[in-house]
Amino acid sequence: MRLHAGICGSFPRPQALRKAFDDLSEGKISDGEFKNVLRECILEVARLQEKAGMTILTSGLLSWHDLFRPFTMGLDGLEAGRLIRFFDNNFYYRCPTITGRILWRGPVTVDEVQEVRRNTRELVKAIIPGPYTFLKLSENRFYASEDQLLDDLIEALRAEVNSLRGSADLIQVDEPSLVDPELGRSERLKGIEVVNEFLSRLGMPENEVIIATYFNLDPERYAMLLDLRAGLHVDLRSTPAEADLALKEHGFDGQILSLGVIDSRSIYPEDPREIVYRVRAYLDSISPDVLIFSTSSWLDYIPYNEAVRRLDALGRVLAEAEVRFL
Repeated sequence: MRLHAGICGSFPRPQALRKAFDDLSEGKISDGEFKNVLRECILEVARLQEKAGMTILTSGLLSWHDLFRPFTMGLDGLEAGRLIRFFDNNFYYRCPTITGRILWRGPVTVDEVQEVRRNTRELVKAIIPGPYTFLKLSENRFYASEDQLLDDLIEALRAEVNSLRGSADLIQVDEPSLVDPELGRSERLKGIEVVNEFLSRLGMPENEVIIATYFNLDPERYAMLLDLRAGLHVDLRSTPAEADLALKEHGFDGQILSLGVIDSRSIYPEDPREIVYRVRAYLDSISPDVLIFSTSSWLDYIPYNEAVRRLDALGRVLAEAEVRFL
């Protein structure tokens, strides 16, 4: 079993980038000047990850306002709509509003991923929203048929993944709706079908794609996730007792498993040795080829300095696990 560590997705914006966003909106700097600041901040966050011991890096998604915005702005047929609360967080997203046929017109996230790729020898992970969560959290004002909507959405996301394959070692597909407690069993089963259809169209090896769920996990939802034909990321911190039971009851025998062991929505100190002790108890039930230690979800729910501390804790988890597991 190979061990890795890497954050689930985003990282809080450095102060320089927050100022650059303000300056750009006020017309104080040009688009070119803004892009230079963004590039430097992506490299800053990549270096922070490397320094903390991460072996899988992301761009930090520093230009993303939410999970959907780059795609809302980058795909044909979509507009950024009203602000809606993102699950049970004090965090809001602009609802993707479907006003025409969804079409991919060119790479949406490739530039930021390539920036990391050029500046590291570690593995690089790209993130995209999953088709089922995109469907559930959007507003359809165009399609008469949900099947046609999904067909076009899946094709657009597939094209984006194809554009990323030369730069990213791993593709993470974010699907928190698969474990949404407000959805019924039949809806979640439909979600599994949608995601598996997307995976079949990608045609990628299972160890190159991770379906990421977060905020909720229990044995019943987890058992459904095991039908996904890809790697899996699960949040062990939002519902810890239920998540613990899920892993112990159902195990995992796929190729790649990412465990969200660091709480991304809390600033309380983490004990890496205690985390490794808890994970070690799962080793009789799980047998992935690759085990990734990760944050439970995105990190931009907490301040920048606290996120840096989370990175350091995650690096210590990996170091401790390498001693205890190998």
